[in-house]
Amino acid sequence: MKRILILLAFSFISLTVLAQNGFRGAYFMDGYLYGHTMNPALYANRGYLGIATGKADVQAQSNLGLSTFYTPSTSGNAQLFLNDEISSAQFLGKIHKNNLEDLNAQYDLFHLGFWTEKDWFHTLSISVKASERSNIPYDFFRFLKEGTTDGNLYDLGGFGGRARAYAQVAYGMSVPVTDEIRVGAKIKALVGLAYMDLDYSRMDLMLDRDRWTISSEASLVSSNIPSRETAGPQMINEIYNLDNYNWKDFRPSGYGAAIDLGATWQVLPWLQLSASLLDIGLIRWNLNNRMASIGNFDYTGFKDLDLSGEGSVMAQIDEVKDKVYSLARFQKAETGSPTDMLPITGYIGVKAQPCSWFSAGLLGTGRAEGKYSWAEIRGALNLEPTHCLGLTAGAAYGTFGPKLSSALNFRLALMSIFIGAEASSLHLAANMNGEDVRLKAVFDPNNDTILIPRDNLNMHLTFGVNMVFGRKIRPGSSPRKIAPVVLPPNEEEML
Repeated sequence: MKRILILLAFSFISLTVLAQNGFRGAYFMDGYLYGHTMNPALYANRGYLGIATGKADVQAQSNLGLSTFYTPSTSGNAQLFLNDEISSAQFLGKIHKNNLEDLNAQYDLFHLGFWTEKDWFHTLSISVKASERSNIPYDFFRFLKEGTTDGNLYDLGGFGGRARAYAQVAYGMSVPVTDEIRVGAKIKALVGLAYMDLDYSRMDLMLDRDRWTISSEASLVSSNIPSRETAGPQMINEIYNLDNYNWKDFRPSGYGAAIDLGATWQVLPWLQLSASLLDIGLIRWNLNNRMASIGNFDYTGFKDLDLSGEGSVMAQIDEVKDKVYSLARFQKAETGSPTDMLPITGYIGVKAQPCSWFSAGLLGTGRAEGKYSWAEIRGALNLEPTHCLGLTAGAAYGTFGPKLSSALNFRLALMSIFIGAEASSLHLAANMNGEDVRLKAVFDPNNDTILIPRDNLNMHLTFGVNMVFGRKIRPGSSPRKIAPVVLPPNEEEML
């Protein structure tokens, strides 16, 4: 029995490895314990403690999806975008300037929130964060669709990806300035674990009938990730070869600091405004591998072919192959300690609460990170039919397309349980004519079929269990203590 309990404990902890800062769909939800992760001025209505099982969270978002690449044709069936029945304008109308994929992860080792007598709300957390972004430029998909149309020039600059992982120790506080205004701040000490940034600043393809010209310029910076000079078909596998990496040499590869700032203003008893900026800071990375790639490829066709033997043909094929591989060859560049500015995330919210059991909110969110930047706006309706149950439902639209979200929060005497979900839509059909298209699961030896989401790849599932303690703050009001009313002596006598 003891072994079973230990196994279940580790299984549950493994579910918490992917956890994001906060569930944006619950920003206005009364009783949500982690609102301060999105605005440090927000507070939980009770103290809480979470160790490993505080919250589990899985999220992926992109502005591409299955419906981007499958389009209804003139025959009414869904066809891949490469099909001649699908015009370039029809397909490219669904492609963006920056086609993004965004993943964020956080594992909370320890999280504590508590009140003090001055009505200050404090938080303390120890966590490990990881993020990954990638971008595919518009012209890459134009090249796939239009191909070698005579005279086409393709600009693939901007193609790249970025990943970082670091440990964080954070202390935050939310304090009242007046009965209507609260401000908050969170200070973070950061320890860098790993970093990688691949950036093709220039990649031009010129395709004419008699000549193909390709020129590129790229940089690759990594920290605590093994790398080496390479080129060829196995480039991706060989650039970062983890098989021979000595993990005993793994150690912190950078240090930094960041701060979160936020404020709330109770404009009217039923109306609240809030705003925040998160992750204002940087990490200075050490132990770096800097690599660069500059290549040019000019192809004018095969010349003077010796059809009686393979010597001349194979020599020219090898020459073309070497030129193509040179575009992907990364060579060691000067080393250094780059400063990595963290992406800043901002929130602006408006909440209306006409009664104690119902509220509505409008939230704008944006992240500034160059070509990986995104923004969205969302609305939410919140219900609290009983003191132990909270519900929220909402919708959002932005860079990653439309989303629907919902969550519920159970509040018991000594425990708070939170469950939330968000997705692009409820469609599980793969084509546009309303019929369910079941795609073969290549990993299934029995060739069984599965349904997959039709629209943009946006999915967010969250679950959390925390121990709660201390007094309960009435939602929608300032936690400042109300001074007792002292009546004049003659009024006291009248009573």
